[in-house]
Amino acid sequence: MAALSTHPLAQTFRNYAEQAGWNPQQSGEAFGPEDIDAENSFIPPVDIFSTEKQFVLHVALPGAKKEDVGVNWDEEKGMLNLAGVVYRQGDEEFLKTLSQSERKVGVFERTIKLPPGNGEKEEVDGDNITAKLENGVLIVSVPKVEKEWTEVKKVDVE
Repeated sequence: MAALSTHPLAQTFRNYAEQAGWNPQQSGEAFGPEDIDAENSFIPPVDIFSTEKQFVLHVALPGAKKEDVGVNWDEEKGMLNLAGVVYRQGDEEFLKTLSQSERKVGVFERTIKLPPGNGEKEEVDGDNITAKLENGVLIVSVPKVEKEWTEVKKVDVE
């Protein structure tokens, strides 16, 4: 979670926390990795599909909004970083009535190596990665670089 404090969505999280009444100056706290604990964070489950032309990731994020989710590709490391926050819906008064909690809510971060560690040497086209949030599932499509066919020529032996 150390990368979260520098993540582009970190300021959004800070703004939301301040709107919710949390003032880091008054409390002497800062919004950074040290503020994230197991109770308020989670690692979302992911399915990775490897088709002929792309990797497709399905990340379970029920209740997430697209403006609260970020996807970043680190080409040097071959790492896809998914980070954001999932809120429990309802106003403060309603949330006080929660009697059983089973859903994962809070800050999340997941870093995934592509291609997955299965020995494949496929390259990823980082410029054409797409992501959409559909029915509580973040769908990330990561195109593979098309392999060029090499022409084999017969060489006559003299």
